[in-house]
Amino acid sequence: MSWFGWKGDEKEGKEGKEGKSKGDKSPRGDGDEESSSGGGGWMNYMKGLLGFEDLKVEDTGDEQHSKKADPDAEKRKGLFKTLSSFIGKDVVSLVSLPVWIFEPMSFLQVMAEPLQYDDLLKKAAACPDPYLRLAYVAGFQCGLYNTAVRTKKPFNPLLGETFEIVSEKHGFKFLAEQVSHHPPIGVSETTHPAYDLQLETELHTKLYGNSSEVIIHGTNHLDLKPVKEHYSWGHLSTYCHNIIIGSLWLDHFGELVVRNDTTGAKCVMKFTKAGWLGAGRYHVNGEIFDPEGKLRMKIQGKWSDSLRATPISEDGQAGEEVVVWESFHEQPNNKYNFTKFIEEEIINIPPQPEKGLPPAPLPPRPPDSRPREGPRLPGQGGLGGPGKGKTPRGGGARAPREGGEGKKETRAPRAPAKGPHAKSETRGKCHGQKRGERERGEA
Repeated sequence: MSWFGWKGDEKEGKEGKEGKSKGDKSPRGDGDEESSSGGGGWMNYMKGLLGFEDLKVEDTGDEQHSKKADPDAEKRKGLFKTLSSFIGKDVVSLVSLPVWIFEPMSFLQVMAEPLQYDDLLKKAAACPDPYLRLAYVAGFQCGLYNTAVRTKKPFNPLLGETFEIVSEKHGFKFLAEQVSHHPPIGVSETTHPAYDLQLETELHTKLYGNSSEVIIHGTNHLDLKPVKEHYSWGHLSTYCHNIIIGSLWLDHFGELVVRNDTTGAKCVMKFTKAGWLGAGRYHVNGEIFDPEGKLRMKIQGKWSDSLRATPISEDGQAGEEVVVWESFHEQPNNKYNFTKFIEEEIINIPPQPEKGLPPAPLPPRPPDSRPREGPRLPGQGGLGGPGKGKTPRGGGARAPREGGEGKKETRAPRAPAKGPHAKSETRGKCHGQKRGERERGEA
């Protein structure tokens, strides 16, 4: 998961304002339109007063984390001059970042990370208890956010770029595609004999000086084939603390509702926002209700550790607690803190399959994420190359925006959504591209 979520060059607009959370503590206050009468001068004056020493450091309360050496600490301080003029804005696509900020993966590859916990979906598909099934799907959400803790930024996919996995070990096929550049939208589809999973992310951000909030729009879908049930859920908000100074850390928080759209049952999960010195960080509490709204199960735990479910009987008595999800608690021994799943399934390319991948670039269609020069060179020890390699291609995707044209560059997914998925808010936007543009490769 990116600590900025930036993806190109996009001016603040309707999407960014709609994504603003209720607890917004932006220094801009109500002055959201910097170009309004008198507002721009006032904001520029206030930003001029904001100095490096005024940045607020949020402590996690974890001494071991705070004492961990950060090789990029001095480089991060150098970002202040660049970022100070963007305080209060949706910076999804306003800034070109130095390459040391990145990890050797794209956002499309990051979308595949939760699949290291796909055993939960297989368990749910085989489970006869409808509420325990829902608890397993809820546990998958903890796995999803448990993987989103690294503080390096993934590389931005090009419009139409894809990423594919055919996993013999796990038995699934995964395909992701970048279907919109402005706003940045990635969609993925995973197929397995037991389930079909569709994930979608539309990113927006807010910069608050030494912290940044990532707001994600989109609806995720899951079909459990053996029981013929369809589930859907949205996204949490994410805060990245101490971007410029202090020890970098991420916090996921908010309410997440997982719905069984077939039966009407639902699970309401509350991810606690970290308080002073990290108080309450990681905590998850939730309840599972039947279609009539009656409590059937309670869940609790930490998205960093495990999630437990306790069934509730008809007369309100608590049953035996069940562990529905546990973190693998890996201690990665590599520069980017990549797990074994990432190394084996996501970034590893065996020599023979690599020969069959399309070269990068391959006009008019962007390549698969893996052979792209930008994401690969940092992992191979290079830093100068990615910056040189990503500018022409990334700049090409941004060019229409800078020229005042193509305010929303989108393309239809190569595998269009079917059934209830087709009504998804984000996937609907991807089908708005003109047919002629797809045929001419103008996406």
